[in-house]
Amino acid sequence: MEEKPRMFGALTVYRERGAYLRRLEQFDKAKASYDEAYNNAPQDVRLLIGRSQVCSDAVQPIQAYTDAQIALKLEPRNMVARNMQARAMYTMSDFERSVVMNYRGSRLRRYPPYFIEGINQGVETIQDCIGLNAGNVMVVFLPIIKRSAVAVFDEDEPQLQSHVSRIPRQEKKRKLTQMEARKHAILARVLAMKYLGPMAYDKFFLQDLKDDARLQSANSRGSKELKTMVDETLNTLSERQEMLRSQKPYYTIKLAEKAVSKHQIQYKEAVLAKEREIGAHEAERLLKHIEDNLNNKRIVNVISYAERLQTFLDTKTPRNLPDKQSFIERLYRAVGEAYLCQHRLSYRLSERGNRRRIAFLMGLPVGRPKSFDSVLANYPQKFIDVQKATSKVASLLEMCENSTMKCWLLYEMARLQSAQKNHPLAKFYAKRCQREAQEISNATWWLNGLFVLMSSDMKQGNANEVRIQVEEAIEYSKKLQDPEDVVAFLRKCSEMMSDVGAADDRKAMQQREKEILGVMDETNRVNTEVLFKRISNIPPGRRFTVLPQTQTESERQQSVRTRLRQKGLTVLPGHEKALPPPPKSDTKGFQVFDL
Repeated sequence: MEEKPRMFGALTVYRERGAYLRRLEQFDKAKASYDEAYNNAPQDVRLLIGRSQVCSDAVQPIQAYTDAQIALKLEPRNMVARNMQARAMYTMSDFERSVVMNYRGSRLRRYPPYFIEGINQGVETIQDCIGLNAGNVMVVFLPIIKRSAVAVFDEDEPQLQSHVSRIPRQEKKRKLTQMEARKHAILARVLAMKYLGPMAYDKFFLQDLKDDARLQSANSRGSKELKTMVDETLNTLSERQEMLRSQKPYYTIKLAEKAVSKHQIQYKEAVLAKEREIGAHEAERLLKHIEDNLNNKRIVNVISYAERLQTFLDTKTPRNLPDKQSFIERLYRAVGEAYLCQHRLSYRLSERGNRRRIAFLMGLPVGRPKSFDSVLANYPQKFIDVQKATSKVASLLEMCENSTMKCWLLYEMARLQSAQKNHPLAKFYAKRCQREAQEISNATWWLNGLFVLMSSDMKQGNANEVRIQVEEAIEYSKKLQDPEDVVAFLRKCSEMMSDVGAADDRKAMQQREKEILGVMDETNRVNTEVLFKRISNIPPGRRFTVLPQTQTESERQQSVRTRLRQKGLTVLPGHEKALPPPPKSDTKGFQVFDL
């Protein structure tokens, strides 16, 4: 087989291309070009030095040290190769050897001051690790060092084979508490800010982007490329942070912060006090807007300002805003009042309008209103993805510690599950909301949780459950200052459910007929189905029912009227007469009750 013809001047072409890509900080492509040049001329010193520079910039110190060492064997007096070798030693955390090599190089060449900069950098790192800035490491950090030493084990060391049980046991991992998880998250952000500086925000952005659902799209190839880029960039930043942490441990940074001057400490305290004042003023301003809109019954504005205040509080810590928990408490008390304020009757609406209002608040089907522009009337103000909202509320609920905020999160979870027609889970979260509200003696959130329970039961047509809940809520609403509006709303809900129960009798009869047909054999099923169709053509007063039920008062009255009318007449003549009173016994204390 013929060999592929070599390019004329391939060494120069690939070497210069690699140098150009290195200046553009495209290290992977630059290294590939240098590798191609190395295949053509492995003895070129400029090529080896250039590849060593690329590997050093790409945080690959072992390859950089190897290339610089080969270049020094070819040209022992090459100062650039000696400098690259010292840089590689420093990157591998061999600081003492790096300082020695920089001292040797500085005796031969002082300018450009690469060797002097390497000396200063290495000495400063050594001082941070073992000098005055490091503090008393063996006393303060001895427990941490011992734990890390125990955790390190040799992979080549033979491990003793313990007894292997035939019964598989599930590994139990201790779950972090809410406080421990929060401390871990805060410490990770602090370490990233200390070591990476402004690049820490890039790391936070990539971490959020890695879990973002928008990264997965219909363009699968593009999604894979984006995911690969995100993973590679995040790994590079994490490796850079670990390398910087090994060069300068965190305890040296904390000791240096404690050793700042008195004037700087006073300046930081003044800045912190001003930040606290501004944060408290902004929170009070937003709370004032929420209370004003709540007094005017503007619920949409209340929720809008509540979202703005929650976003503001998320950016604050107890150090920046000491009264953060009290602001959260006031915020969600006002939100609970706003949600409860919706469940009231309007005396400006008609009976039909109030029923429509209740149906809308409880999630029941609402008739389409008459409007000149139906698109504008029915289009929502903003689109909310229920699945994303549910996952967000669930993640917040895991980390929540404030009781009032937990009531709100449980209420939101119950409402979202009810919107997805997952009624058992909605009832579970609603009852948890009621228990949490009962522990903090908050009647508002207890009633809000009960309205979600009622909504699920009304959607399922559980009239008895709704009636029991209404009676319980009327008793509990006495703890409110003005319970009249809530009681009127509850009574109207009970009245609507009693009407809906009568309207759903036909659907229940059809369901009962299907169940009866399902347990029969094929021959009897056909005959019974024909019989049911014939029964459905008979007027309701003259047919028997397939549902076990008692006779209602109207049916009993109708039967009495049928008994009293004249034979041969199908229609009662004249005005409708009142029924005679039930017979009374002559014996005192004994009555014949009409049961």
